[in-house]
Amino acid sequence: LKDELHFQADLVIVAIGENVAELANDEARDKFAAAFANLLSILKEHGQPTIFVRSSFWPHPVKDDILRKASADAYVTFVDIATIGRDPSNAARSERKIEHAGVAGHPGDRGMKAIADELFTAIRRKAGLAGK
Repeated sequence: LKDELHFQADLVIVAIGENVAELANDEARDKFAAAFANLLSILKEHGQPTIFVRSSFWPHPVKDDILRKASADAYVTFVDIATIGRDPSNAARSERKIEHAGVAGHPGDRGMKAIADELFTAIRRKAGLAGK
């Protein structure tokens, strides 16, 4: 992340839960929690970014709880999108026929818009602009 950290962004959105391997035991969960807390610490050291962490599109209580706790501990905003992922109309398969089941389960255009809307609402709320 050398180039990204050097950029010193004002706004950082972290979306990684979907790409984290299964956390099958306490050791794996502890290792992920420590690594994620370290990532948030490193992000905060480069500039003064406002950081938002979003939950997984495919709700995963173990991963999402780790993301939520690390966010709270680092005083960054956690955005829970679990309801978006649970709604079948947000999957790509609801918009068109897709042969590969895994790809079809990813967010489609509607799902991506719902995720963006949820993040934008959180950003506006953090900026004191909610409801305006």
